[in-house]
Amino acid sequence: MNGKRPLIVTLIGDLTFFYALFYIVSLFPKFIQGFGIELTPLPIISNPMIRIIMIAILLVASYGYLKLKLWGYWIVTSMNIFFLVIYIIFFISGKEYFIQGIISGFISLIFILPTRKYFVKSI
Repeated sequence: MNGKRPLIVTLIGDLTFFYALFYIVSLFPKFIQGFGIELTPLPIISNPMIRIIMIAILLVASYGYLKLKLWGYWIVTSMNIFFLVIYIIFFISGKEYFIQGIISGFISLIFILPTRKYFVKSI
């Protein structure tokens, strides 16, 4: 694609970068609690080492997505589908506070899936 990237791609890439920053801040729970914010982490991401890996994946995904790389699109899409499935599993098992993750997961997929056309290189 010659020219500027579409606004929706910029928005999704920036949000992915923001999620990485949020995970960086979440490594310091005492700092966050100083602002009166309580975190409810996913049980699979409560380990700090897994959070560091998530930060790296999110930073790489946002870079690839913002640079209009097809692998960036697939990383962002697969991460959203993965977390949507996790939120649905936790919701089915009786943890109602994960419903906002289900809703935001569907909304993000509605916006992410149609952007694939910007990542396909024409010959």
